[in-house]
Amino acid sequence: MNLKKTHIRLIFSSHLTVEENYAFEEHVRQTCGANVVPVCYVNHNEFSLPQIYNRAIDEHHKDDGIMVFCHNDIVFKTWDWGKKLLAKFNNTDYQIIGVAGTTNMPDTGRWWDNRSKMVGTVEHTNGLRTWVSEYCKPFGGVKETCLIDGLFMAVDTSNIEHRFDEDFNGFHFYDVSFCIPNWLDGVNIGVVHDIRILHKSIGMTNQEWENNRQFFVHKYGADLPIDI
Repeated sequence: MNLKKTHIRLIFSSHLTVEENYAFEEHVRQTCGANVVPVCYVNHNEFSLPQIYNRAIDEHHKDDGIMVFCHNDIVFKTWDWGKKLLAKFNNTDYQIIGVAGTTNMPDTGRWWDNRSKMVGTVEHTNGLRTWVSEYCKPFGGVKETCLIDGLFMAVDTSNIEHRFDEDFNGFHFYDVSFCIPNWLDGVNIGVVHDIRILHKSIGMTNQEWENNRQFFVHKYGADLPIDI
């Protein structure tokens, strides 16, 4: 029987200043509404996100807790988001939960190709204006997906089949290459609607992203497309 989840370790990689990192940690503590310990890994491009996140699992995994891997340029718009999140893990059979994702992974590796298959809601800002990306109608509980966006990934690390794939370099496709093998091996992945996040980024692709996309398609092409 799985232990009740009572606390959260929130992991983030950062190249920002000590003051900026502390401000984000304080924001996490003030909004979470649950027992949370933010953990900052200072990283000036020395390590990929898979390397950072696997190190965090080694150092901070607890059977009675969950881990949240997230960007440090997010703002939690929902108070007591941690309390809501722990309730989801304790009352459902999901092991990986996010706020945005999809039920479809095409053979291109571009999971947003079919917007009608996307799930969740995320607010974005470019510093000048703010808008809401609402990928589906509001829903209760957890909606099944095959992957979630890496801006916010809550994981029961006691009940996954695969860790983060360190064959993927840098800061792209760490989320896809984590979720897809876990989903293929029976790990339940889903998205919630009652935790709202503002992402202070519009999300851009680059050559590193393209290289990782091609590598992902090569590695998992036999299992694609996926459509729940």
